[in-house]
Amino acid sequence: MQNTVIETVSYKLKAGVSRQDLVATQEQVNRFLQTLEGFMYRSVAENDSGLLYDVVYWQDMAAAQAAGEAFMAHAAGKALMAIADEQSVSMSHMRVLSQAQGQCSGS
Repeated sequence: MQNTVIETVSYKLKAGVSRQDLVATQEQVNRFLQTLEGFMYRSVAENDSGLLYDVVYWQDMAAAQAAGEAFMAHAAGKALMAIADEQSVSMSHMRVLSQAQGQCSGS
């Protein structure tokens, strides 16, 4: 049975937040997440309109929920929330139903 959970968070940055602020905050968040039990993978992407998509894979729902509570209390979470436009934040958790991995060859 598949227990993996995908967490998605989308948000825009507050006006005036620099790319350097974003990079520094993302590095801080990555370091924090790597300390959490059940953390598997994280990526952040940006679409053409500036909406950021934060995608995190967790071992199970319990790990995802515990991480959410720890994140909001940690300096990394506070730093990210300080640069995010709170009105634009949307978050969800989904249980993985099926997965596959490919093999990429180097160019």
